[in-house]
Amino acid sequence: MLDFYLFKQVHELYETGQIDEARSLLSDLQDKFIETCDENALLKTQIQEFEDVLFIAKNLEYDGFSYWLKTGTVRQGPFCRRCFDKDGLLIRLNEDEAKWKCLTCGSQYDHPVDMRPDLPAEPGPAKSEQGKVIHLYK
Repeated sequence: MLDFYLFKQVHELYETGQIDEARSLLSDLQDKFIETCDENALLKTQIQEFEDVLFIAKNLEYDGFSYWLKTGTVRQGPFCRRCFDKDGLLIRLNEDEAKWKCLTCGSQYDHPVDMRPDLPAEPGPAKSEQGKVIHLYK
């Protein structure tokens, strides 16, 4: 945290002719300012990460087969159930004939015709009642 009274002290040192002391104190203030800016940038990054996790927690739906992410009026997905449950990763499934396949873990899922990703999302019994822990740091 910057000690703002020190700026006044630097000014007084310059006025009284104590240039070297004023420069030393000003250099210390610059170092503190840089530390404060670095801390501020880190905190902004952490806030953005928390907001991202909160967005996913609010908008991720599980339909009994796979996960879907609601973004506005669009439902994105499906995402691999195994990758998300194990590692918290949203890995999009690739459509392969009558199955969805995860290229990361190799899991395959049958997809009912009404659950194809190109159809619009319909309101239904989706959200799981259990909470999901999403790890920020490993």
